[in-house]
Amino acid sequence: VLLERYGESRELGYFSAGQTDLVMLCMRFALVDALFGEESPCVILDDPFVNLDSDKTKGGMEFLKEAGKEYQILY
Repeated sequence: VLLERYGESRELGYFSAGQTDLVMLCMRFALVDALFGEESPCVILDDPFVNLDSDKTKGGMEFLKEAGKEYQILY
């Protein structure tokens, strides 16, 4: 996985554990979309914000709030 940062493509290992966790969370939801298509399965998350600081946790919770409109999420 490559992410753009300051105009350069960087590998995921370049970023903090918290940033990596957010990217992986988004990738999990993309995988759910790819696997289930039109279905809306239940998504179970086991402490996905363990490596996030308070600002990133707030953003992650907003993401889950929006995703919760489409999926049943157990957190």
